[in-house]
Amino acid sequence: MCWHLPEHPLTHSDLGRPPTSMALTPTGPWGSPLPPHILMPPPPAGLPPPLPFLHQLCSGPRPLLFSLGLSLLLLVGICVIGSQNSQFQRDLATLRATFSNLTSNNVAAMAEVQALKAQGGLLQEMVTSLKSEVENHKQDLQAARSLNDKVFFLESKLEKELQELQAGHSDTVLRVQQLAKDLKALSCQMATLQNNGSRNTCCAPNWLEYEGSCYWFSRSGKSWPEADKYCQLESAHLVVVNSREEQTFVQEHIGSSYTWMGLSDPEGIWKWVDGTDYETNFKNWKPGQPDDWHGHGLGGGEDCAHFHPDGKWNDDACQRSYRWVCEAGLGSAS
Repeated sequence: MCWHLPEHPLTHSDLGRPPTSMALTPTGPWGSPLPPHILMPPPPAGLPPPLPFLHQLCSGPRPLLFSLGLSLLLLVGICVIGSQNSQFQRDLATLRATFSNLTSNNVAAMAEVQALKAQGGLLQEMVTSLKSEVENHKQDLQAARSLNDKVFFLESKLEKELQELQAGHSDTVLRVQQLAKDLKALSCQMATLQNNGSRNTCCAPNWLEYEGSCYWFSRSGKSWPEADKYCQLESAHLVVVNSREEQTFVQEHIGSSYTWMGLSDPEGIWKWVDGTDYETNFKNWKPGQPDDWHGHGLGGGEDCAHFHPDGKWNDDACQRSYRWVCEAGLGSAS
């Protein structure tokens, strides 16, 4: 059902008129007038007819109350909308501040990114430079290794040539020494011939001459009695050391070998084999020697003297097998 209002506005005089004089005309869905029984049902018997709803709504204080209620509702709505608008403004301000912060942060981040890119570029340049330096060092190292190989080759070649030269020099020295010995032997033979064989002033072959005596150095070992007998068969005796100089000469030729000398004490008194006085003659004992030690397990004590590897003298069991040195006067040894 629709209500068609008149085109002219209502006045106060229209509000006091009966409903029948109102310009509202109820119509149906297609604009046809509604039947009277639908528009207003018949009143009960004995009662005055009811007023129309619109007339009731618009008469008395109701319009004022309605206006006040509507105004209050509008005011509440305006307050709610204002409150929401204030909250919206605050949220908007917060969002703007957040956006501003994000923008600032984004700008700072972009600046940091640019700085990092710049640093990355510098690092890349440094890496490239370091790679170049490493490559240069590798080349230098390879060159140094090649040079070192060449130096090693030259050193090896030089050492080999030096050894060959030393070997040749040693051979030359030996030949010269042998020639000197041969020359000395020939000179000795000539002197003997000139003296008609009456006096020999030379040492026999393989004997060494020193200060008017001839010395022979063994290369094998014998006991002291056997060594003494060997020297006697050569018309000589075990060496007798009379001075520091003779000690040095003998020591130079025996090296570090244990070597018998012509000194013994079979009767408890030390004696030289040629009769030289022991008490007044040169001595070179090791500290604490001679001690006549009996703990060697060979029987008896220590009655024969020998050269220690350091050149000092030591007493030992005569049964031990040591090298020996024979000594003879010029022309005496056979």
